[in-house]
Amino acid sequence: MRFFCFTWLLVLFSFDTVATSDFEVKLVDVNNEPLTDMVVFLQPLDDVVLPVNNKVVEIGQLDRAFTPYISVMQLGSAATFQNQDDITHHIYSPVGENKFSFKIRAGQSQIKNDFQQLGEVAMGCNIHDWMSGYLYIVDTPLFGKTNNQGIASIVMPHEGKYRLVVWHPQMKVEGHSVSKTLTWPTSQQFTFKVPHKIAKISKQENEEDFDFLSDY
Repeated sequence: MRFFCFTWLLVLFSFDTVATSDFEVKLVDVNNEPLTDMVVFLQPLDDVVLPVNNKVVEIGQLDRAFTPYISVMQLGSAATFQNQDDITHHIYSPVGENKFSFKIRAGQSQIKNDFQQLGEVAMGCNIHDWMSGYLYIVDTPLFGKTNNQGIASIVMPHEGKYRLVVWHPQMKVEGHSVSKTLTWPTSQQFTFKVPHKIAKISKQENEEDFDFLSDY
């Protein structure tokens, strides 16, 4: 009986180890400086079935700015827009099958779960035109963003070949993305040097001396 229980403990431990196996990638520029807030996702090149990542994405509006500036989600999931300001915002995206437009009053939220198209969703505010943000929609549950050290960690449920894609709205290349093929498992940390320049992000600030819509 003791042997039987010990065997099952080994099996459970093995499954848990596989389920929590992480792929860690570090993104750097041509000067080996870390790149932060870069969208990273992995597309399987083998015939594997992946679980759906249906985590709801939270996109805030705080101090008349989108926070975070860049969000990422899997197609079929939902996004919650949360107005944390004491004024009304009119959030919109003007082009493509994902275009939308709605007002959010102070302290309220709006759920959107009908996105139809992969790729970038550029967002703005019709009331405060300096506000800008991006939502990137992918076709895989294997995604994340890099932290201040340029590192993203993604839970990997399957071994195999994958296409690693890196995206940022200010990347100076067609499609704002670059990719590389790799085989998982790989080394504990995979370093990817992005060869393209990342333009400076415009500040979400009102450049005028006054804001006649401040109480809207």
